[in-house]
Amino acid sequence: MALFDSKADTYDDFCETPLGHFVNEVERNMIASSAVPKPNERAIDLGCGTGTYTTWLQTLGLQACGVDVSQGMLDTARRKSNNPDVFIQADLRKLPFQNETFDLAIANVVLEFVSEPETVVKEARRILRPGGRLVIGFIGKNSLWGQKYLRRGEEDPSSVYHHARFFSVREAASLGWKPPGMASFGLYVGPDEFVDEQSAWELETLRTVEVSRETAGFFVLRWEN
Repeated sequence: MALFDSKADTYDDFCETPLGHFVNEVERNMIASSAVPKPNERAIDLGCGTGTYTTWLQTLGLQACGVDVSQGMLDTARRKSNNPDVFIQADLRKLPFQNETFDLAIANVVLEFVSEPETVVKEARRILRPGGRLVIGFIGKNSLWGQKYLRRGEEDPSSVYHHARFFSVREAASLGWKPPGMASFGLYVGPDEFVDEQSAWELETLRTVEVSRETAGFFVLRWEN
C-alpha cells in the first residue's frame, strides 16, 4: 500500500476549511507565478494526489496529465475529473514517458514524501524539453508549518508526516542539476495564527515584506532545462 492510500477519501477535506482555502490560494498563486503556464503546452503534475493541480492546468488550456504512485489518490482524482484517463499510476523515480516530452513539470509538496528526491528531479529533467520548466513547491523546514508537521510526525507514527523529510531552501536547491533560476516565498501566517481569510491576507502581505524568507511556510523553486 502506498503511503497516501489510506488518506485518499479525506485528503481534500482540509482545503474545504477557511484555513485550508487560504493555504491553497497562497500556494497556487505562487506555483502559477513560477510556472507561467501557457495554453497548449504539455504539462505533467508529479505526485498529483487527488488531481487538483492537474485539473487546474487543464482549465488554463494545457494538455496536462497527473502521475502518482497511490492508487487510492488516483481513484479519487478520476472520480472528480471529466477526463479520468489523464491520471497515471507510476513511480516518480521511473516515469513512463520518453525524453523531452513536456514543456512544464510541477510537483507541489511531493519531494518531502519520496525516498529518493534527487532521482525524481533527474527524471523530471529527462522528460522536459529544452527550455522546459520544473517547478517544485516545498514546505519550509524552518517555518511554523514545518515545525508543526515535524511534531505531528514525531507524536503520531500513523501520520504521513512520520515519513516526511523537510527541506531548507539551500537543501532544496541542491536537489537540482544547477542552481534554481527563480525562488519565491510565502505562507508567513502560521497554522495557529489564522482567524479569518481577510486578516490572514493582510498579515501575509505585511510579513512578505518584513519577515525573513527562511521562516516562510512555503517556497517554490524553478529550474529551466
